Amino acid sequence: MPKLYEYFGLVFLMFSNEHSPIHVHVRYGANESVLELIIVDGEVVEVVFRKLSNKRPLPPTQKREAEAFVKAMARDIARKWNEYFVLKQRVSPERITKRIK
Repeated sequence: MPKLYEYFGLVFLMFSNEHSPIHVHVRYGANESVLELIIVDGEVVEVVFRKLSNKRPLPPTQKREAEAFVKAMARDIARKWNEYFVLKQRVSPERITKRIK
């Protein structure tokens, strides 16, 4: 289960047995949500939340933070997805300590 990022209490992960479309799990304490990247012609055009039936969703403030982060990092997330799932390469986690605007 590669951890991609830590960002102000949010942890962004991919699970090793994942499936398309490209998405990340975001945890904040006991809460968890999934954000899917909608890609058209190689460009991320939208980020969509998907509800997990067995988890409490992110609180509103963390949901906004996670969405802004994923939108800002979408290309990097897609690159890491490709490296891990297609190229079978190791992905190293990053701790981001500056706010994404």
